[in-house]
Amino acid sequence: SLLCLISISPVSNISHVCLQGILSMFEDMGFINTYKIDLHTLARFCLMVKKGYRDPPYHNWTHAFSVSHFCYLLYKNLGLANYLENIEIFALFVSCMCHDLDHRGTNNSFQVASQSVLAALYSSEGSVMERHHFAQAIAILNTHGCNIFDKFSRKDYQRMLDLIRDIILATDLAHHLRIFPDLQRMADAGYNPRNQTHRSLLLCLLMTSCDLSDQTKGWKTTRKIAELIYKEFFSQGDLEKAMGNRPSEMMDREKAYIPELQISFMEHIAMPIYKLLSELLPGASELYERVATNRVQWTKVSHKFTVRGLPSNNSLDFLDEEYELLQSQGALGDDSHCDDTHCLNGCLDDVVGGRGQ
Repeated sequence: SLLCLISISPVSNISHVCLQGILSMFEDMGFINTYKIDLHTLARFCLMVKKGYRDPPYHNWTHAFSVSHFCYLLYKNLGLANYLENIEIFALFVSCMCHDLDHRGTNNSFQVASQSVLAALYSSEGSVMERHHFAQAIAILNTHGCNIFDKFSRKDYQRMLDLIRDIILATDLAHHLRIFPDLQRMADAGYNPRNQTHRSLLLCLLMTSCDLSDQTKGWKTTRKIAELIYKEFFSQGDLEKAMGNRPSEMMDREKAYIPELQISFMEHIAMPIYKLLSELLPGASELYERVATNRVQWTKVSHKFTVRGLPSNNSLDFLDEEYELLQSQGALGDDSHCDDTHCLNGCLDDVVGGRGQ
């Protein structure tokens, strides 16, 4: 089942396994042979990418690996080679690895409001953090012994960099919302792999789908990931308050009502994304169904908040309590057939062993 393959737990102590997994995914997807990548160069590149991530609660190397792994699973299970050129798939995978490089645990609005150095560099063009992530990726490629594209022709090298730039910029949800009508029109008209615009739009949608893939996983994993995300959000909110600014509701630990925020995010962002993906790629409907199932679980959590009369600022404490209860029970509802930890081990065994799926 694609769903079981996609379940990967938010663990932080598997860095060496992640690196082995990334290297094996490069090999299994055929990039090493096709593009004549030197293995030492690839290893240095991967180590530099890992080193390029800071350690905020969510936007760290574990997230980058999870997003890259999801891209690999889409490639293996949904036949991306039938929809995209090989160089585009390669660019997508590398973009997944690099898409949050040097993330500081704060968003674009914070960079602008705090008048940060990054805002000074990139705010006029928009997508401040995404442009920084791309710049960091280029810096790694320009580091001695790390250019995995060094066998490319000048033309292909420039195309690869252009693809990575556009794909990483697509991780800005503001960008996704701008192109969503175009994506819907493409789905309605029918995808044409010979149409460059269609392929570019699909790459953007796939990147967003990979970036938000935690919403497609088992409930225990999705719930735990939410805790990490809101810890990061609340840290930003605390910084904004210290600056004398008013944080948005989702960043304010005193006002955020996590279940309702999650339900809103899933209804307005995640579910439309995976519904659109399922219209374009046969087989992706399972992803949409899992997101819908997790939305139902969040409504149940919201009901528990209401019944117990908990204040909104008790959200994280209650989620901790819920997670401990789930761990003691071993599973919850829809997860009974697909334990996240078991699926994680199975996925990594297959990837590290080079067997693929």
